[in-house]
Amino acid sequence: MNMTVMSTDEHGDFRIARDGTWYHNGAPIQRDALTKLFATRALKIDTAGNYWLRTPYEKYPVEVEDVPFVIIDYNDKTLRTNLDETVTLDESANWELRDGVPYIEIRDGLFARISRSVLYNLIEEHGEAISIKDKTFPLGDA
Repeated sequence: MNMTVMSTDEHGDFRIARDGTWYHNGAPIQRDALTKLFATRALKIDTAGNYWLRTPYEKYPVEVEDVPFVIIDYNDKTLRTNLDETVTLDESANWELRDGVPYIEIRDGLFARISRSVLYNLIEEHGEAISIKDKTFPLGDA
């Protein structure tokens, strides 16, 4: 099967802003269902760190300012993204600090940044880190 790489000249540009807003041709994508479909079914990252929207026959480059997702809420050990995806903090979670800010892998190399409001609430509840069994999730640089 041949896959055609579409340039931004052919089909416009896709961009995900730091706040998690998706854009096409410079305008925010207004349909939440379409954004969620792109995010859950088509968004991929390659080994070089490039983001793509992939269909079975085409792929479109996506400019991502930081990471594709932002954690906007949590309940106990479940974190929710701006696109209603969830990830659970457990011993298998991939968590890392980038410039003192926590990020968590949502799936397949796609990460979410913990929003400032969620981070402050987690620090208030847990202090400098969240510990689950034998794993520690730091909430920032001490």
